[in-house]
Amino acid sequence: MKFNPDSPFFQFMNSLAAFIGLNVIFLITCLPIFTIGPALTALYTVTLKEARKEGGYIFSTYFKAFKENFRQSAAAFLIQLVLALVFLFNAHFWGEQNTVLGNALMFVMTALLVVLALTFMYCYPLMARFDNTLTQSMKNAFFVAITHPKFTLGLAGILAVYLFFCFGFSDFAKVFMILLGFSFLAYCNSMLLVKVFQDYEEEPVECILEKE
Repeated sequence: MKFNPDSPFFQFMNSLAAFIGLNVIFLITCLPIFTIGPALTALYTVTLKEARKEGGYIFSTYFKAFKENFRQSAAAFLIQLVLALVFLFNAHFWGEQNTVLGNALMFVMTALLVVLALTFMYCYPLMARFDNTLTQSMKNAFFVAITHPKFTLGLAGILAVYLFFCFGFSDFAKVFMILLGFSFLAYCNSMLLVKVFQDYEEEPVECILEKE
């Protein structure tokens, strides 16, 4: 049997190995917790390039993006983490009161959690693709989420399928998702995100500036 490194099979195995390596690096760089933001931005920098068929060196691209976006992405994640904990605590606290005011405040806290989740969904891909301040990136994330509801639902659906495979199937499926899970999830998301971002790349608006 003739060895052909350019065959579809070997190209697939090459890509699979690269994405497993990318997933491992992502998990390692997430370990201090406060670095989850920079790790997500770096991960999306790689997967957005792959989705756009731009290629390049996966690992060098990852570490370069991790370093360049560290401060802003880390700050964004810590802010979102603190807000999530505050909203969750208040939603639980007021929900336990069993009063009209308590129920109303629980609803407000739940609504704020939804806004935060929508912002989180787009924040790091936007940081990976565009140059903006931290405040503007978070504003843009919510703006893009509500102005592209079909894509937002698509991203939520991909996440739901991912969680279903992680917790609803055999141990083999769980191991596979752990080995490849985050990089594969980010790549699937990126296939949708490149279509969303095309609107701002082709017709730039003041609040979103494309990276050089």
